[in-house]
Amino acid sequence: MQDYKEKLEKQIQEIDALITQIDKNALRVKSLSNCGIAISKSNGKDQYYWVDKLAQKRKYARIEEMDKLKKVAQRDYEMLLKKKLVKIRNDILGFLKLYDIKSLENVYMGMADARKKLVTPIIEPLDIYVENWKKEIYEPMGINESVTEFFSNNGIRVRSKSELIIANMLEQSGIPYRYEYPLALKGMGAVRPDFTCLNIRTRKEYIWEHFGMMDNIAYANKNVVKIEAYEQSGYFLGKNMIMTFETSQHAISSNIIKAMIKEYLV
Repeated sequence: MQDYKEKLEKQIQEIDALITQIDKNALRVKSLSNCGIAISKSNGKDQYYWVDKLAQKRKYARIEEMDKLKKVAQRDYEMLLKKKLVKIRNDILGFLKLYDIKSLENVYMGMADARKKLVTPIIEPLDIYVENWKKEIYEPMGINESVTEFFSNNGIRVRSKSELIIANMLEQSGIPYRYEYPLALKGMGAVRPDFTCLNIRTRKEYIWEHFGMMDNIAYANKNVVKIEAYEQSGYFLGKNMIMTFETSQHAISSNIIKAMIKEYLV
């Protein structure tokens, strides 16, 4: 089960940033702190009035004061928004004090070993989940023995130098992956993505396709169709899919690979 604690903490950071921005904006109109706005209608048209909050008096706002009206109205809107943001922030903090999704794994882990033998956990402890994921058995797609051999540091044979770079960096980062694991796509049938990767922290799978000859028109056209098939099957860049590209004039960047791993798989 996915742990949403990090996402909730990130949302708090986003809320804090919004509150900070609202406070900065309020300082810019500090001289108008005693000004409020009242609105009425006359002959179907909006009429705006200045309200002196201290004197509790109001006067008609002239048309040339429209910019000033907008500043005060914006301030009032942002203050209402801040009130909501503060409440949501406090609600999330309160929830996080109680939120402990990892305790679900401990239900199984806390059992005696003899009892564990009788039970199949619905929510697998992370180490068991990862180990079982790694043990998935599938028939690898054959590689022509006459072509250049590329083996990763862990002994996985891949088809190209670029895939070798990706495989080695995945292994160095401790990212479990399956090479050319079969997958069915709508409108295309069975395909073999270059890498099926597992984010251990979130237990989420990502398909990683490397498109290595994008300056070859036939290759590019073929893989545009393939990318569309991925999208029709629910695989979207950044959501559950990673894509890297290169041409004969522009090789794959190891920095890009590192960035992809850090962004999606760590």
